[in-house]
Amino acid sequence: MIALALAAAFLSALAGQLGAGASLHCAMRREISPCTCRREDVGTGAILVICQRINTYEDIARALTNKFSPETKIGLDISYSQLPDFADHSFRELGLSITRLKLNFDNLSELKESVFTKLDLVDYFSLSDNSLMEMPRHVLRHLPHVKTLDLCRNKITKLTEEDFKDIQEVEHLLVADNQISKIERHAVPKALKHVHLGINKLNTLNGALRDLDDLEWIFINANHLKTIDNELPVKAKKIALIHAAHNELQSLPKDLRLMPSLESLYFYDNNIKTLDGALQKSRKLVRIGLSFNKIETLAEDEFSETEILADLDIAYNQLRSLNGSLRSLKSLRYLNLTHNSLTEFSLQEIKGLKRLSVIDLSHNKISRITGNMENLVDVETRVLELRLDHNYILNLGGALMGLHGLLRLNLSHNQIQQISPDDLIGLEDLRLLDVSHNHITSLEETSKTFLPSLEELIAHHNNITILDKDFHGLPSLCIADLSYNKIQSVNYEVVSKSRCTINGVPSILKIYLQDNPVLCEERLYELVAILESLNTRVSGVSTCVATQTSAPVLMRALNDIVPDTPVIVVTHTGVGMLDGREIQPSQLAYQRVGALIGHVLPEREGGLPVLVEPPVTLPPASTNVVVKWPDERREKSHPLADHLRLRDLNSSPQ
Repeated sequence: MIALALAAAFLSALAGQLGAGASLHCAMRREISPCTCRREDVGTGAILVICQRINTYEDIARALTNKFSPETKIGLDISYSQLPDFADHSFRELGLSITRLKLNFDNLSELKESVFTKLDLVDYFSLSDNSLMEMPRHVLRHLPHVKTLDLCRNKITKLTEEDFKDIQEVEHLLVADNQISKIERHAVPKALKHVHLGINKLNTLNGALRDLDDLEWIFINANHLKTIDNELPVKAKKIALIHAAHNELQSLPKDLRLMPSLESLYFYDNNIKTLDGALQKSRKLVRIGLSFNKIETLAEDEFSETEILADLDIAYNQLRSLNGSLRSLKSLRYLNLTHNSLTEFSLQEIKGLKRLSVIDLSHNKISRITGNMENLVDVETRVLELRLDHNYILNLGGALMGLHGLLRLNLSHNQIQQISPDDLIGLEDLRLLDVSHNHITSLEETSKTFLPSLEELIAHHNNITILDKDFHGLPSLCIADLSYNKIQSVNYEVVSKSRCTINGVPSILKIYLQDNPVLCEERLYELVAILESLNTRVSGVSTCVATQTSAPVLMRALNDIVPDTPVIVVTHTGVGMLDGREIQPSQLAYQRVGALIGHVLPEREGGLPVLVEPPVTLPPASTNVVVKWPDERREKSHPLADHLRLRDLNSSPQ
């Protein structure tokens, strides 16, 4: 999610992680082993010295003491180390001009003050991922000019006014993922620009952020906050981001109305029931995360002045109506309304919105789409992707007519029985149509609608019985997934007007027919060959396997097959076509495929390994069936042999 990405950016950029920037050769790297180094800033000559997985501090002192001139600014990273003698030494004895100090994953639970004396050049100090129980105020007094302080992932339980009194220049404070349950009113420095108090145990902010007029980012996510009313810095002119997700908030803070500089708000996973106009004045707001709350309705003027809002996420709520609340969002790109309680959706809700990329209305209770765009000549509405899957839609009623620019339409998992020509008129840019998992019995009407750009038709798990001229309005079709239907017949003319191209290069139209009773006739190979000649590949053709073939029926099947005509012998477990091997299963079914000469090969994964070369000859009828290769291998060719392929002979009985 965007919020997580921003959190990562917060931790990396604001914490000023050592190791960022262009790395250049450091001449001293061999002389300071087991440490190493690299140049960080060509202009200032700053060098990053890395000492990781060191056994004792004495090893570090021996490697680094007086190895760099006092004019060289040093960033020192001592991490993943066990330092039993740490308290017996001092950074001062190294003779380094340390400006950034990183002590991470060193299992530090206590710090001796004398170790940290004379560190007044340090502007970045990180003690994250240790076991400190409280703020090391006795250490911090020796870092008066520190700008970034990172104490994430320790065991600190409270922040007091004494903790930061000697480091009032701190601008970036990170104390996330501790056990902080209390923060005193004037605890944090007033110069703060970015504060991360997330993943703690705070029940209240106790006014600690109220007077921080320079704040730009606030992370208070994953606490136990029930309200933050009268807690936010309303006088902060540059406040851009508030991340308050994963709390117990009952409502948005009213103070948001007084903070017009806000750009990003994340309040997902709370108990918010209404927005109550809190966002009406947020003129600079670009993204809002409100998913996983209990919002039931939106007022018509909810976003009246948020004209540059691009991303609106209200998924997993209890919305029953939109009340025309979206019409002022002229810059909206992403609208997520999945998993709500909407029973109807009108396209008038997005009237005039020209920049929409995705509208996600999946997993609602929508049974009707209304408000078609066909007569909106003066107002252009554009959507690239519309997700209406997992609803209760019975028919479209022509509602999508004229929805210009639509590229992807997902109508799967509904109750649609028929697609009428009017339903898709004007969707000249549509590339993907998904109507799978519905109750459609025919696609005949689609032949009357011209969809010049449609490349992929997904219609599996329906009740379609025949393919005739269904694709005649789909000249660019490349994929048609019609598996798991009831198709019994396919007319080769179905693809006569479709020519698949990919990036302008002619390609193959792929039709998937898995789990259909299609083409259970002896002319199967003829149709497949014709479709091949039309650059169409059929996958998943059934072989009409009899699941309960009795002995008399089996004998009649044997007697019907002309000697020397190749057959495919299908069992429950595979295909019997091995040289000289006797096949005596209790159940066999036979599919005659004609006088084939050449290869018959499957090409789609999941099919059984069928191979006929040369053709299999059926022996005289008997109760013990033996399938053998013919004595003489035929060398003649056949006009169909070059392009004949039989794919996915699904020979497992149902």
